[in-house]
Amino acid sequence: TSGAGSWKGLNFQYEKVRINADPSGVRSRRVDKLLQFFADEGCAMVEMTCEDHDYMAASTQFITHTVGRMLGTMKLKPTPINTQGYEALLNLIKNTNADSFDLYYGLFLYNQNATEELERLEKGFEAVKKSLFSKLHDIARAEMFPDGMEPPGPPLLPGEAWNEEVQKQSRNKAVRS
Repeated sequence: TSGAGSWKGLNFQYEKVRINADPSGVRSRRVDKLLQFFADEGCAMVEMTCEDHDYMAASTQFITHTVGRMLGTMKLKPTPINTQGYEALLNLIKNTNADSFDLYYGLFLYNQNATEELERLEKGFEAVKKSLFSKLHDIARAEMFPDGMEPPGPPLLPGEAWNEEVQKQSRNKAVRS
């Protein structure tokens, strides 16, 4: 969510560093005053380490922007039968593509966890595709070979043509075994 209109309800992550080095307490009071300003504006104040922020940001902001930008390349359009899920995707596209590419690139460039998240996203997509195609293969095989009927001969190796010569070689190997 963008803070263009209001900060109310937006998270404000912070870590207090190099504050206690000031024995007079001036730094601590200054930081407290700054943090109170954002709290008064309605921000949800979240104290965490920079490392925790970067790790979580890669999983939330970077992935959100990446998926939104990927979907944006698909040029999805509203339809008369939009579901709530599809509306959410259209809103994701609108929100993420309204931000500059430099902001998105910064999320990638300055967060060492972003590369790992891209790899996880890619692996997840491949796992989903594999599940879909595996099921499709099972259905097609059942339709092609009903009632448990099996195709003739041994399974083919990649690039192998099924012909008389292959059948003959398979029989010869079976006899030698």
